[in-house]
Amino acid sequence: MSRTALSTLSFNLRGMYQIRIVPFGEFNKYVIEDTALGNGFSIVPEVGATVLDIWVAGSSILDGYEGPQALKAGDWGKSSVLFPFPNRLKDGQYEWEGYSYQFPINNMDTGNAIHGFVRSMPFRVTDSTATVHSASITVVYSYDGHLSYYPFPFELELTFAMEVNRFWMQVQVQNLHVHSIPVGFGWHPYFRLSDRVEDLALTVPACKKVVIDDRMIPTGALDTFKEFEGGQKLGDTFLDNCFLAEGDYELILRAENRQLAVKASMQDFPYFQVFTPPHRSSVALEPMSCTVDAFNNGGGLVRLMPGATWGASMELVVTD
Repeated sequence: MSRTALSTLSFNLRGMYQIRIVPFGEFNKYVIEDTALGNGFSIVPEVGATVLDIWVAGSSILDGYEGPQALKAGDWGKSSVLFPFPNRLKDGQYEWEGYSYQFPINNMDTGNAIHGFVRSMPFRVTDSTATVHSASITVVYSYDGHLSYYPFPFELELTFAMEVNRFWMQVQVQNLHVHSIPVGFGWHPYFRLSDRVEDLALTVPACKKVVIDDRMIPTGALDTFKEFEGGQKLGDTFLDNCFLAEGDYELILRAENRQLAVKASMQDFPYFQVFTPPHRSSVALEPMSCTVDAFNNGGGLVRLMPGATWGASMELVVTD
């Protein structure tokens, strides 16, 4: 295994995986690929460590941002890193250790805050490796606590890696504050296996659906959900729901000639969101460490003690 110097623009080990840095508007895009097999991924660390593509056998399974302006606009939060909370926070408000805090309202349709604030922040590359069989990149965002609505310093480290048809993410966050801090994490990839969502089959294992009100905030109730347990076609189904897993799980999208499985453990990511956006060109499958509005209801929320770390991982597997 070999470590690249950050000043190196490209290298190629044994003629297989390579890592290149190419301009992406005002940013740098890291392109990590096996040129022989057409497998790899691209990422822009400077804008929330956003993954733009995941290629398997020469075609991308992601519905990502095609240009730097679209990335900066951040519409739909494509492949966004969701921290310190995923999904919605009611009225953008929460209390912690006897103090009240107010996040900006950035989900105007519901009047809530959504997806934390890290998705637009600059990460720095701390490591990148490549071998004949796999490649990875590690990025870090160090936060000093300067925002009034989350005045808790932390360090967030993400590793993205690829091996043949398998892509995975590892996350680790360390509390740099003198008191405990609230922590939730999610990832927000949109998957495109076909031009028509209607033609895709979705498999969701038996689980509990989090019942929400008209502002998409949990009511406290859970409903049994088995609608896609058998891998039914999506058709005209609309989903924008959070689910509580009943064990380690695989969320599967299947097209005519390709299948994608999102795999996570209940210990790491007990919740997940399934979203079929109105444009009907992709489907978001989003493992989450906590439920919607967890800063208020506590569902899956991690109370991270001073100096402590929390870590988790998830993976994607693509087969023909």
